[in-house]
Amino acid sequence: MLVKYKRSYEKTAMGLLAFSCSDKSPLSLLELVRSYDEEESKFLYLWKVDEDFVGIIGMVQQGTTMVIDHIALSPSFRGEKRSYELLDEVRNVLPLDLTLTGTGKTGDLLDKWNQLVV
Repeated sequence: MLVKYKRSYEKTAMGLLAFSCSDKSPLSLLELVRSYDEEESKFLYLWKVDEDFVGIIGMVQQGTTMVIDHIALSPSFRGEKRSYELLDEVRNVLPLDLTLTGTGKTGDLLDKWNQLVV
């Protein structure tokens, strides 16, 4: 289940984002999380399985396109299949007229996922 980020999840979000960011300093992660909270075009969702948050996805809306900037899973949930499950949930919560794209590794993952979905 995807859960929209809120301030009470700040430390959890920082921990999950650390899995996908090269700069893992607490200040850098805090600034990143807060940018998602403060900017209207940015969206941050945590992925909850049973009672635990196991993944996170950060996106920026640019017109009719939603660009996935960050996607990370906890080590016990890693693997393309789990990433695809997270992307499936994202697709279900976003309006259908939005196109999903990614950058770098997120773009590669999204391309593979799109091949399975089509």
